[in-house]
Amino acid sequence: MPRIINFHDIYDRQWFEDTLDVIREKFDIVPLSEIKKFYKGQSTAKNTVHLTVDDGHISTYTLIYPVLKERGLTASIFVSPKIIIDRTNFWYMESAEYDKQKLRECISEVLNLKIEKLNRFYPRSVMKTLRLEQNWKIIELYREKNNEPIKDCQYIHPEQLTELEKSGVFEIGAHTMNHPILVNETDRVSNFEITESVRMLSEILGREIDTFAYPNGYPILDFGKREIQYAKDAGIKYAFSFLFKDLGRNDDLLSIPRYGLHHGDKDFIRKKLTYGPIWEPFKRMFFSNENKYRKKIQKNLFQN
Repeated sequence: MPRIINFHDIYDRQWFEDTLDVIREKFDIVPLSEIKKFYKGQSTAKNTVHLTVDDGHISTYTLIYPVLKERGLTASIFVSPKIIIDRTNFWYMESAEYDKQKLRECISEVLNLKIEKLNRFYPRSVMKTLRLEQNWKIIELYREKNNEPIKDCQYIHPEQLTELEKSGVFEIGAHTMNHPILVNETDRVSNFEITESVRMLSEILGREIDTFAYPNGYPILDFGKREIQYAKDAGIKYAFSFLFKDLGRNDDLLSIPRYGLHHGDKDFIRKKLTYGPIWEPFKRMFFSNENKYRKKIQKNLFQN
């Protein structure tokens, strides 16, 4: 069965080249049109992979784009038009290099929680359980307390987005306005994040946008039926999640599964591609993972 493999920001060209080499040992890398044909029953798409890239980090343009172009390959990318136009960062990128303990202290102050309750939790994971508004209050407090400057924008420029659109290498879709964990937000905010990102990207590119990727992307934990309906209402026909499994004819087209790759040598990548359909469900069931960790955070911090 076909599958979709996702990347985010990439800093090592050789790692990306090696990863593509390993993928191509077993799969044909195909454009999104082949995945659409599969779901329409027009293709078996056997032993095929479609590549996707989330966020629109600058490495999408400086590293991923030239490698794919040189190899004659295509991919889908999902971007925030607001971040690209405003030249700002997503909350998690802005706070990525903050001192962890100082960040915990700011979380404690904004949420009015005792610091002792936070000390055993990774602050980034705690922030994934919060609303976007709360996370920006935490970041603003951190800046004020630690004289932290605003980070330069880490994402592609509008001109680069236009070039990528015209290149034929990428199919471009929306990825919200600000990358919140949508399920944490109110109806109004969740709807705005999806609908406005689709509208704004369509205006920039001058065409209809019918693809979308949910931030973080795990069903129920990060998005739910509400977000699926908002995406459908916005004209989205294909929306991508991070439900780690191969594609199937009966998939919900507004919650298409993907695998993520972001590290490991060639041997590790081979094993993940071979055993991923078995290993990922087993790992989620029996081993610690971020989804279980975030549920533990929610229970310990907010339900007592």
